[in-house]
Amino acid sequence: MATESVTESSSSYPSGRRVECPQCGSKLPDIPVSLCPYCASPLESAADKRRLESVNASRIGRVLEHATYDEAIEWNPPESSDWYDGARLVWWGGPSAAVGLLSLVGAVLAASGDDEGLAAGLMEPGSILLILIGVGLLGLAVWLRSKGKARQEASVARPLLKRAALIVDRRSETEISGWTGRTTYYFTVEFEDGGVGEFRFPGLGAQEDPYATNLPGVAYTRGADLLLFRHIRV
Repeated sequence: MATESVTESSSSYPSGRRVECPQCGSKLPDIPVSLCPYCASPLESAADKRRLESVNASRIGRVLEHATYDEAIEWNPPESSDWYDGARLVWWGGPSAAVGLLSLVGAVLAASGDDEGLAAGLMEPGSILLILIGVGLLGLAVWLRSKGKARQEASVARPLLKRAALIVDRRSETEISGWTGRTTYYFTVEFEDGGVGEFRFPGLGAQEDPYATNLPGVAYTRGADLLLFRHIRV
């Protein structure tokens, strides 16, 4: 099958079909779609606006008609690993701030017992060390909370989409770091409107089986991340 060359500065193919979503900037699939698979923004296709009937359309349609579909749409999945990484940074800001405050209190208590007064006591090497530790830990706490909050906000910047879908393909990439490895799966998912996109899903360990191909159900996505796929038997 012939491939179409696309330059970085171009936002559409020679046929007029868009390469990237104008709303979120994600790369669009190689088939005509009416909605962006990643942010669900409407797309204009100069080449072809009609929906192509998919061999999977009937199975996805049965997902929409299933008795558990409404319940699946109401349910909210856990957020991505990026969100929880941010939450851990925010949490560690608490103990850092607490130890920093204790260090400052310890410096004041130690200085208050100095015969020459509080000001002179604070200039003692031990008090100075406690003050430096306290200020450093408070600064670290502020940084951790700021970094964590920013990571959480970035992870939920794109809307949570819940759509009837079918997994049509999958691949994986394993990254080795030291004595451990981390596997990331990439699932190609087709949606009820005929749109197709590839979504990232972190491996959950050897005890967790990744989703199989040809699996119908409801896909929960944020941008290019697949948060969870809920299987519905049809």
